[in-house]
Amino acid sequence: MSSDAPPEPFFSVLGAVQARRGDAPLPLGSPQQRALLAMLLLRRNDVVALDEIIDGLWGEELPRTAVGTVRSHVYRLRRALGPRIATHGQGYLLDCGPGALDLDVFEQLVADARACTAAERTGEAAELLAGALKLWRGAPLAGVPGPHAAIHRERLSELRLSVLLERVELDLRLGRHARLVPELTRLCAEHPLHGRLRELAGIALARSGPTVRPAGGEPTGRPHRTPPGPPPGTRPGTQPGTPPSTPPGPPSAGEAPPAAHERSIRADAATARPRPAQLPFSPGDLIGRTEAVRDLLDALTTPRTGSVAVAAVTGTGGVGKSALAVHVAQRLRERFPDGQLYASLRGTSAEPADPGTVLAGFLQALGAEEEAIPDGREERAALFRTTVTDRRILLVLDDARDTAQVEALLPGSPACAVLVTGRAALDGLPAVRRVRLEPLAGPEALALLGAVVGPERIAAEPGQAAVLAERCGGLPLALRLAGARLAARPTWSLSDFVRLLDGHHPAFPALPPFAVFPASAGSQDGITACIRPSYDLLDDEEARLFRLLALTRRGTTDVTGAAALGGLPPARAGQFLERMTGLGLLESPCPGVYRQYPLLRMFGAERSREDDRPDEQAAAFTRFLDHLLAVARTVHAAERPGHHVSGLLPPDGRPGGPDSRRRLLDPEHDGALGVAVRTLEAVPSAVAVAADLALAVEPLLEGSYLWAQSLDPVRRILRTAQDQGHLRAAGRAGYVLGSALAQLGRLDEADRILDAAEHAALAVRDDAVRTEILNRRAHVCQYRAHWRRADTLHREAVAVGEAYGSAWACRNARASSVSTLLRLSRRDEAAEISRATLASAVDAGDHHGEAYALYNLGLTARHLGRTDEAVARHRQSAALSARHGCPTVEAMNLVSETTAQLAGNRLPEAVECGERAVAATRRIGWHAAEVRALRLLGSAVAAAGDRERAGARPAQAADVLVPSGRPGRPLDPSLPALPPGGTS
Repeated sequence: MSSDAPPEPFFSVLGAVQARRGDAPLPLGSPQQRALLAMLLLRRNDVVALDEIIDGLWGEELPRTAVGTVRSHVYRLRRALGPRIATHGQGYLLDCGPGALDLDVFEQLVADARACTAAERTGEAAELLAGALKLWRGAPLAGVPGPHAAIHRERLSELRLSVLLERVELDLRLGRHARLVPELTRLCAEHPLHGRLRELAGIALARSGPTVRPAGGEPTGRPHRTPPGPPPGTRPGTQPGTPPSTPPGPPSAGEAPPAAHERSIRADAATARPRPAQLPFSPGDLIGRTEAVRDLLDALTTPRTGSVAVAAVTGTGGVGKSALAVHVAQRLRERFPDGQLYASLRGTSAEPADPGTVLAGFLQALGAEEEAIPDGREERAALFRTTVTDRRILLVLDDARDTAQVEALLPGSPACAVLVTGRAALDGLPAVRRVRLEPLAGPEALALLGAVVGPERIAAEPGQAAVLAERCGGLPLALRLAGARLAARPTWSLSDFVRLLDGHHPAFPALPPFAVFPASAGSQDGITACIRPSYDLLDDEEARLFRLLALTRRGTTDVTGAAALGGLPPARAGQFLERMTGLGLLESPCPGVYRQYPLLRMFGAERSREDDRPDEQAAAFTRFLDHLLAVARTVHAAERPGHHVSGLLPPDGRPGGPDSRRRLLDPEHDGALGVAVRTLEAVPSAVAVAADLALAVEPLLEGSYLWAQSLDPVRRILRTAQDQGHLRAAGRAGYVLGSALAQLGRLDEADRILDAAEHAALAVRDDAVRTEILNRRAHVCQYRAHWRRADTLHREAVAVGEAYGSAWACRNARASSVSTLLRLSRRDEAAEISRATLASAVDAGDHHGEAYALYNLGLTARHLGRTDEAVARHRQSAALSARHGCPTVEAMNLVSETTAQLAGNRLPEAVECGERAVAATRRIGWHAAEVRALRLLGSAVAAAGDRERAGARPAQAADVLVPSGRPGRPLDPSLPALPPGGTS
């Protein structure tokens, strides 16, 4: 950045919402406009959806013009703040750098202060907290309307009070009692029911002596007023609503502490009850988990009336539950000065800890003589509750098996708090906060790996480091073990270790993958030792299903898929899946769907190699492939109504929903095509089913632009079909592969593959597939600007479809020809076909065909100079596409609408639509369309007068062209690279 560039703006939310550039305030507009800015600031560098903004500004009573009002607010804020507010799909993101928001500065100062406290630099910590509190300029988000602001105003106020309490406690440790009395007296008046404030005020007043002067200057030995008496039935010295264990409230200004209270303090000190400190060692800083730590600290320190604060941390083995719990507990030591109790409940072992035995250990740690501890569990629980009734004690119950094991250990005093960890959900536990711990995300996993192996080795091989983190599944235990092994071998490269883990290292050809993660001598912390106890609790049938689930290498499955794998009735499979979930071997992100983490899949696959015969595995693969084809048939029939493809007609008329689509194509894991390839490795004769599956999921590849992910598996299916001379399978797999190559810009290869596929389909009279091949060959001609040849192929596709009797194929081929007709200046014919295909699609219930026909009408209107009509048609089409889950058609409409807005000289609308088009094409990885959108956006921005910003767009477009593999010239918006159903 040049030295004369304007400084970055600094934002404030700890008071009135403000923005300043240097010393100059920036105009932020109306209170509601500031409310919108506050929402973006509190979610800085993250996308806030339009629906969230509307709910946050108006709640239930939203106006009819809510969407337009939000867009107007964004437009005006951009005029004040520049391009740092970006549009992302149906939402907005505020780019806010480090230290550009007063809340970030506040939180950093607080974090630094806590680090000083941990290092016993109390004075420095107190000064840092005092500096952090000076950033507050009154009530947070002052004057900002809306439900979102109200919620966060309360949250931020609680945050300030909690930090203020930390600072007061540090000042007490530094002996600053006298100066605290006036401040605490005022705070007690502001928060009359806050027990901890009253307790601190009493301590400060007691230690200050009887002659301390409050803020008004009068000695405290003479009261200003007589405090009101307690309500009927309240014990003297107890505030209404205060738990019995809370110390009496502070005397009012001028009132000396009661002598009885002083004697009570001295008596407690003389008794010197044991204060157990049983927390295990916490290994340094916890990487990641910031939000989880914050939630747990909040849950365990927020005052509660009449109930114990209980927080539960659950998650799979090795995800870091124990480390998180101990880290949080260590930070809470001073909040629970009467002791911290810890017990490992061994919930995943064959013999979990007996609650009665744990209670006996707790009672002894709290000072009970062994002979005084009763024999029965209920009696021990009652004595434990009695012993802790007036103490502030934190309990950490690690690795709980179930709720029943925990309930007997819960104290009854609200002054205590309990932190529980377990693999099971612990559904019946009366927890005030539940934290489900997921594996670390990519950046956090890399940070943990770098902390163990050294950041310089991560920097030297960033790509291999990311692969290793992915192979470890983001599990902290696996990352630490992998890092420790690499740290002990400083000359090894990360790629060596990845090949070792994958079983491909030539020096260790027979080393099982889990041998990479051994436990150290005498340790129980290896990966196998972590997973095996839960696996050993399964019965034989359950364990068999767990092993077979791992064979598919899929991220998720459902009950029917698991039933097919295991050859089980669905009800029984569902019982097994729930049992595995309860043991932490599976996750259930939503009802009926189950997820297996990568290392658990690796463990299950190893067990399957040991315990399952090859013919059993092959049978499981075959059953599962048949199941996937049944699901895909239903989806294909819903996506292409009236396209009667032999072998793809579903046995019933049930439509395929979003869940079916996700099960078939999972971009983060091996989808249906990956399963098909592994099935062919075990059962090559299943090639016909594999090719049918590829053809059935092809509409989903088009609708989601996942062509690149399909190349390798479909190529392997085609090769198997060719090796076996299976012409129908070769024609179908060749059509899908040729389609993918064409959409990715590899036109020569696509031509060759599609030509061979057409010959195969013609030889076996697979006319339904031949119509699609002809249509796709027409697309290749369109990409090459061979318009007359494309017109001929479209007409031939219509003729074959009519002869075959496929209404969908005829409609698709006609709609596909519209771009060609426009290029040949046959605009009236293009308009007539667009209207006819729209009517036909509506009659057939073909939502994607309807959306594409609307898109074609928009193109035709623009070519005829009717830009208002073009914009309206594209918006209709985009809304319909979004509603029915077709992001590619939605992106196509955004690109073409931007062109129409430019043609109509509506520059603000063109800029906004162009930004959304760039975001939409980038989100699905459609590089050619992204290039076109960037260039259109650059034209719109330049026409609007922002030459500097416009100049960046061609460079961005050039950067996109490199990974896209597309030709250098941009495609015309009337010729999108991916139409639905093969249209263009």
